[in-house]
Amino acid sequence: MIYIDFDDVILNTTEVLVNTYNLEHNTKVDYVTDENFMINYDYNKLLNDSDSINNSIEILKRLNQNKISILTKILSLDNEGIAKVKYLRSNGVKCNVILVPEHIKKTDVVDAKGNVLIDDLISNLDDWSNNGGISIFFDRYGTNIDTLGVKNTKYKSTNSLEILNKY
Repeated sequence: MIYIDFDDVILNTTEVLVNTYNLEHNTKVDYVTDENFMINYDYNKLLNDSDSINNSIEILKRLNQNKISILTKILSLDNEGIAKVKYLRSNGVKCNVILVPEHIKKTDVVDAKGNVLIDDLISNLDDWSNNGGISIFFDRYGTNIDTLGVKNTKYKSTNSLEILNKY
């Protein structure tokens, strides 16, 4: 099975969320850690304001929907979880969507062993790899640095989901 992270792999949600947070709070952060803000944020608006990264939505629609799943962390089922599922469905992506509560690991929800994960966070890839999975670093900008500023030193990287045509 191939698992694909949602935020900052499929859509540029972090950039939009950070920009909105900075405007509303008159601050300058690189990453939003305010869970109250994120839980109450209008995720339908966030997803509609976010761009597909390197044609990710179109690529996902062309792939065998039985061989891929979206594996995404969420803070709120009723807000973020529902919005992500509806967004994917309304854009023609019909694969399974697996929602992972924010404070547990993706490997607590699905078995990593022998499966592929494409993710933009090194910590998620480390855990995946440590549990027998195949980790691929999604590097949108080609910097080899993840969303939290951690340098990738061990994983194959890609800036497009086109890599999935090889699996």
